[in-house]
Amino acid sequence: MKTLNTFIMVAVSLFMALSINAQKANDEEVVIKKVDKEAFKEAAESGEYLTLDVRTTDEYMDGHIERAKCLDVTDGNFESNIEKLGLKKSKKYLVYCQSGGRSSIALEKMREMGFTHVLELEGGYQNWTE
Repeated sequence: MKTLNTFIMVAVSLFMALSINAQKANDEEVVIKKVDKEAFKEAAESGEYLTLDVRTTDEYMDGHIERAKCLDVTDGNFESNIEKLGLKKSKKYLVYCQSGGRSSIALEKMREMGFTHVLELEGGYQNWTE
């Protein structure tokens, strides 16, 4: 009997969790993906996005996309720096690095943190300046 009660409680908990996640997915569209230079530029020009340069400060100072904020993904404090900046998980973000490796890491970290709309520049800043 105790095993049956435990099974029922686990089944109900699982059902509730799935229902909540399904509702969340229906309430907001989750868009987290890599995009080409043209789509990234269009999004940046729309004024709806905050652009994050996830390279080092030195790389940022050598050149960056206009209005981009520097937020180094490799400094070990990326997640806490996002929280310190007060970035809202429901807002729209663009991320890029030099060639695409670090921005992929940033994209995944932001996904894990619950951000719902993040676009990554395919090929990074290197692609942007070509």
